[in-house]
Amino acid sequence: MSRSEATSLALGPARTKGGATRRRMEQAFSRVPWRVLALQLCCIGIPLVVWEAAVRAGLADPFFFGLPSEVFAYVGRTLVDGSLLYQTWVTLSEQAVGLLLGTAVGSAIALALWWSGFLSRVLETYAVILNATPKIVIAPLLVVWFGLGMTSKVMISALVTGVVAWLGAFDGVRRCDLDQSDLVRALGGRERHVFAKIVVPGVLPYGFATLRLNIGFSLIGVITGEFLSSTAGLGYLVDTTSKAYEMSHTLGAILVIALIAAAELWLLARAEAYLMHWSDAVAPASMT
Repeated sequence: MSRSEATSLALGPARTKGGATRRRMEQAFSRVPWRVLALQLCCIGIPLVVWEAAVRAGLADPFFFGLPSEVFAYVGRTLVDGSLLYQTWVTLSEQAVGLLLGTAVGSAIALALWWSGFLSRVLETYAVILNATPKIVIAPLLVVWFGLGMTSKVMISALVTGVVAWLGAFDGVRRCDLDQSDLVRALGGRERHVFAKIVVPGVLPYGFATLRLNIGFSLIGVITGEFLSSTAGLGYLVDTTSKAYEMSHTLGAILVIALIAAAELWLLARAEAYLMHWSDAVAPASMT
C-alpha cells in the first residue's frame, strides 16, 4: 500500500464525519417541513386576523391597539418615501459598530486572560458584577460623557455586548481540552501553538453562541440610547409615535426592529454553518 493510500484511509473517517456534519447543517436550512412552516405562519396569521376583527368589531379601541392593516400600510408607505429606511439605517449603523466593538474587545480580553490564570481569577469577579448591573442605569452616564450623537449609543451597545462576550469567551477558554493542550506541549509545541491550535478553535463555538445573544443585547442598548437622547433611529421613532398615541406607527417601528433581529440571527446561523462545518461542538444550553 502506498503512502498516499494509507493517508487516505487514515483520513477517511474524519472526512466522512465532517462531510456528514456539513450535509446535516445544509439540510437543516434547506429542508423545512411544510407542516412546521404552516404552523409558524398560523401562529402569526391567526392572531393578526383576530386582532383586526376585534378592532373592527368594536371590541378593542384602535386608539390604543391600532390595526394590523394600518401597521403594514404605514411600513409600506414609509419604505416608499424613504423615511423608514433612514431611521433603520441610523439604528443599524449604531448597532453594527457597537456589536462588533463590544464583541471584539470582550473576546480579546477573555483570550488574553488565558495567558495569566492569576489575573483571570482577579478580573472574573468584576466581569460578573458588571454583567449583573442593569445597563440602563449606566446609560445616562454614557450619554453625558459621550454626547447626544451616535457615539453614546455605540458605547451603550458595546458595554452590554462586551461583558457578555467576555464571559462567554472566557467560559470557552476554561473548557478547552487539556489533554490536547498537553499533547501539543509534549510534541514540542510552545504556548503560542497551544493558543492558536487548541484555545482559539475551542472558543469559536462559544463565540457564535455569544453573538446570538449579543444581537439582541446590542439592539437593546441602541434602542435604550435612542430613548434617552436622539433625533433619529427606530428607538426615537417608537418613542415619539408612542407619546403621540400613534399606535400603528409605533407597532410598525417595533415590527421593523423584530425583522432586523430575525434577519441578523438567520445570517449568523448561515455563517456558523459555513464556518463551523468542521466541528461537531454544540454550544452549551446556558449560552443559547
